[in-house]
Amino acid sequence: MKANSGFSLVELVMAISLMAIAMAGLMSAYANTVKRSADPMIMQQGLIIAESLMEEILLQPFLDPASGTACPSAPGSRTDFNNVCDFNGYSSATIKDQGGTSYSQLSNFSIAVSVSNSAAGELGAVPTASLLRIDVTVSNALNSTVKLIGYKAKF
Repeated sequence: MKANSGFSLVELVMAISLMAIAMAGLMSAYANTVKRSADPMIMQQGLIIAESLMEEILLQPFLDPASGTACPSAPGSRTDFNNVCDFNGYSSATIKDQGGTSYSQLSNFSIAVSVSNSAAGELGAVPTASLLRIDVTVSNALNSTVKLIGYKAKF
């Protein structure tokens, strides 16, 4: 007589149960990975926003074109900013370009700018009166910030 080969019902139920437990663990790990997969993109967007505004600021002249002074009072609108110091204190809960156009796709970002005279000796022998320090801070929906520091020298 030939012996029966195969699995019993108990063995089959145990195998299915073990596979279900293993799959639940894997799916939990995949869920955490997928949930955080957009974080690097959000951080990169914040960096690009900060770099863009920093470039806009650094392209402005050190002295005000109209008065020839370093830091006169700033105009009310960013579209009228014409020197580096005009950006001091600028902040916005929406990301806008130079012309004032808002980008709804970037609604979870905010930006703040600070312009000040550099601390003495911060860049070696450059005189403090001839150097402005620019801090651009971008906050995002992840409650993290990107901060860029740049310098504009009078030359």
